[in-house]
Amino acid sequence: MQRIWHFLTEAMDDLEPRYRAHYLAADARQTSVAIFVWLFPAVFFAYADYLIFGWGLTFAATAAVRLAFCGVSLYTIAALRKVATAREYDRIFLWWAAAAIVSVLFFNYNWASFVPPNGAITILALFSAYMVFPNRLGVRLIPPLVLSAGNLLLQLVVESVNPESLLTMTVALIMANILGIIFSTWLQNHRRTEFKARLEEARVREELYRLASIDDLTGIFNRRKLMRLAAEEFALFKRESSPLSVLMIDIDHFKRLNDNYGHETGDLILADFTAYVAAGLTHKNIWGRLGGDEFVLVLPGLAAKQAGFIAEQLRRGCEEKAPPRQTAGPGFTISIGVTEARAKDTSFDGVLTRADKALYRAKRNGRNRTETL
Repeated sequence: MQRIWHFLTEAMDDLEPRYRAHYLAADARQTSVAIFVWLFPAVFFAYADYLIFGWGLTFAATAAVRLAFCGVSLYTIAALRKVATAREYDRIFLWWAAAAIVSVLFFNYNWASFVPPNGAITILALFSAYMVFPNRLGVRLIPPLVLSAGNLLLQLVVESVNPESLLTMTVALIMANILGIIFSTWLQNHRRTEFKARLEEARVREELYRLASIDDLTGIFNRRKLMRLAAEEFALFKRESSPLSVLMIDIDHFKRLNDNYGHETGDLILADFTAYVAAGLTHKNIWGRLGGDEFVLVLPGLAAKQAGFIAEQLRRGCEEKAPPRQTAGPGFTISIGVTEARAKDTSFDGVLTRADKALYRAKRNGRNRTETL
């Protein structure tokens, strides 16, 4: 029993809102097509009404109901084209289903005295409600169960139906509902399993992209991603001659910090520092780890003077222990080399080499300083 309950309620998990939002447009289209197909018997059986009732009040009443059902169906199809949420979809479908149930029961009642109540159309309607309309379990159950109860009640008020026929109809409706629930739930759960597999595939792709682009320790761009983006900015600089500055940054005496306080503290210092710098950047800036304790900040649109001002702000911030500390570890300072791309540069590697020379000068001149070259 527990396995059956799990089978029926598997859709009711944390992914349900995302699942329904993902398939909302497709479900609305499928439901619209199914409703449009329902219009064919609603129209064509008007001729059967004429053959049974001839011209008269009963024929006029059935024709009016058929026209009203067609109007409701066409309005529903139009509304489904604009549906924006799963809740709205459920509401629209249930209103249409109510109109369909009333129409089917009305036709069955009027035909009952002339056509043997074999229930074939009702069984077909039940399977259509279960298998064709892609609804969640609660919405999927309501229309066919109401239609089944209404049809049984209708058979009770028809005097020509004997107990054997009523029993046959009851068993047929029960079997149709059970099979409809099982197979429609199987189909829906299969689609949900496919959706989960797609989400997992997307998650894996995203993780692979992250591993290929992001430095695990600091969460900023790794060397490969950094150099690729920087090369793209350098190409833009060559085309448009817009300013492009580069900061190469090194944490002073980082090896000593590791030796004295341990590599775990050193890793926390790197994470603190990169988060501190990242907090003040714009989406145009490129911030990445070149390797070890060397970092590169690419500043598109900024000349060397402006870049030097930013570098000095970063240096003073670290000197004053501005980065948030994840541990009661030591303070640290940084040295920065600043340069600007020039017309004679042929690649970003040349700009980076010049920034590295400026950084070396800053270290040679005592560290905890910026140098521009």
